[in-house]
Amino acid sequence: MKMVSNRVVWAGLSLLTLLLGMSCAGRNTPASSGANVSGTDDEGRFVWQELLTDQIPASQRFYGELLGWQFEEATRLGEPYVLVKRENRYIGGIVGAEREQPDQPIAQWLSYLLVDDVNQMVERIKRTGGRALVSPIVVGSSGTAAVISDPQGAILGLLQPSKEVPERPVLGSEGEFFWREYLTPESGNALSFYTDTFGYQSELSDERGDMTYHVLRRIKPRAGIIKIKDLPVRPNWLPYVRVEDPVVLANKASDLGGKVLLEPHPDARNSSVAIVTDPGGAAIALQKWPY
Repeated sequence: MKMVSNRVVWAGLSLLTLLLGMSCAGRNTPASSGANVSGTDDEGRFVWQELLTDQIPASQRFYGELLGWQFEEATRLGEPYVLVKRENRYIGGIVGAEREQPDQPIAQWLSYLLVDDVNQMVERIKRTGGRALVSPIVVGSSGTAAVISDPQGAILGLLQPSKEVPERPVLGSEGEFFWREYLTPESGNALSFYTDTFGYQSELSDERGDMTYHVLRRIKPRAGIIKIKDLPVRPNWLPYVRVEDPVVLANKASDLGGKVLLEPHPDARNSSVAIVTDPGGAAIALQKWPY
């Protein structure tokens, strides 16, 4: 999957001016046996989610019927933008993107990470093998933002807010983003990058056959890294939405024009999780929690 143009990403970044009052939280995981890393409690927290797609109307219908999301039309930097709301709280956005090749899907979810100093972080990312796709830019009154690619090619947004961003409860609410996981066929490089660059502490949470699971925390649990041998896609950040019944929603996703990549199964968190794609091909996880 190729990265979208800077023009498209800039249009999305401008919508972070609405960030204050819309945040999500990490997952409730067991306390770490290690010491906390230094730094603020906020740094390393995911605070915004954005869908880049060439099928905006179809995506609105899909997520509206599947998750009960509402949408608000807006314009930023001369480009159309769609705000995503859940029970009148902004939880994300949708920005248009164009395919460079007709047979190559471009849709993907982009997660934004809160950092203390976005300029310093971008320079650190460059030194540790990543690159800046969109250099730091002041985003209205909300702060400074950038988009980077890690050494494995996964994209990630960075935000240095100018004001405090309230943190949502650990589990969030039904229909909201509450967790992210990094999927990769080789976790060693990813663990090194995110611990060295962002100051995360990692702990091995599960290991079964060809799969391992590490929790990333910076004072609090913030995300997971899953190693899956022979993963058929490039490394990427997968966002999770909290739902009540992933079995019902997986079936509904198919009826709405999406695809089911992972059906709920007893061996996959006791049938509590499904991974689906929307009509444009962007993947999202549907998780019942606690399970």
